[in-house]
Amino acid sequence: MTVIVNEKKITLKEREDAPVTVTDLLKEMNVPEKGTAVAVNNRMVRRDDWTGHKLVDGDKVLLIKAAYGG
Repeated sequence: MTVIVNEKKITLKEREDAPVTVTDLLKEMNVPEKGTAVAVNNRMVRRDDWTGHKLVDGDKVLLIKAAYGG
């Protein structure tokens, strides 16, 4: 399965036993959950919904990371 993450194509392994979720994507990319916001196809996905939000081939994902400092 291929998804677009911040305008880059990412290929994910599909599993027969379960769909690929936002949480799976973040783990695959080594992105920490804390300080990260996720939108799929221009719609924000609440953190509580990440484990249940299924990704499909061609989804466009935007990862937004909080910046610290000033």
